[in-house]
Amino acid sequence: KPSQPNIFMADLPDIGGILGSFSNLATSNSAAGWISIGINIVLSTIVGGIVLLVVMEALSKAWGESVSAGKCFMFVLIINIIMQFGMGLILPFVSFIPMAYLAVSLLLWIGFMKLFFGGLSMLHAVIAGIIGFALGMLVVPVLTGMVLSFLPIPVIGA
Repeated sequence: KPSQPNIFMADLPDIGGILGSFSNLATSNSAAGWISIGINIVLSTIVGGIVLLVVMEALSKAWGESVSAGKCFMFVLIINIIMQFGMGLILPFVSFIPMAYLAVSLLLWIGFMKLFFGGLSMLHAVIAGIIGFALGMLVVPVLTGMVLSFLPIPVIGA
């Protein structure tokens, strides 16, 4: 009797589960939670935009390429929104990759760096994306926390 061939089927992520987790995020926070998320996104966009602007200005002087300040802040805002809300939609599709969150985050930084700063060569976009990613993960949260500690924000619901 001839043996049957082994057939392996790819298992696609459960789309309902993905949308369900996004729905759970939307309904899990109270008004205070959403206000806190909004304040955090705005503040981290301002701090991250300033950090990215300083880095891009330094790199642009070294490479002789121009950088727009408005693009730096828009870049950081979009990255912050994707990291806050979009990663739950992206990660189930790449969950087989070790450290998928870091890999996807780094690829997003590099891709958006090339998209927003089209005048950069690909090598410069990769270098700037890696530097921006590292600073965004290590320096910007610390600076955001420091700035947030000085803001007179009332505690909601306490």
